[in-house]
Amino acid sequence: MKTSLTIRFGVAAVLISVGCALLLAGVDRGGILFGLATVFFMPRSELTKPIPRRELWVMFGVLFAFIAVMVVARHFLPSSTGDTVRRVICYPAFVAPFWFFMMWGLFRHYQRQKGGIDA
Repeated sequence: MKTSLTIRFGVAAVLISVGCALLLAGVDRGGILFGLATVFFMPRSELTKPIPRRELWVMFGVLFAFIAVMVVARHFLPSSTGDTVRRVICYPAFVAPFWFFMMWGLFRHYQRQKGGIDA
């Protein structure tokens, strides 16, 4: 069990690091790796148990809001705004702290699953 947790932590850390490296390289579509890191780090028991109805509604609400913001931004904001946002997201001053906080959160989650700290 401990080895499986360590391997999942390592895979998630590599995926987060590669996602941040892709952001630095200007590939903004590399963000999918952050979602994959989350899925790889989830224990099998969490992946197989049913999702509570409240969490499902919250997830769909957030997803709908995100899609709505993306559609509105695409159709009502000038393209220069999108270019500015892309430059900011790919800028090292944004990516470095983002990588640090993602790794810190991953490590804290790893410690919690390992039993090293109390929730």
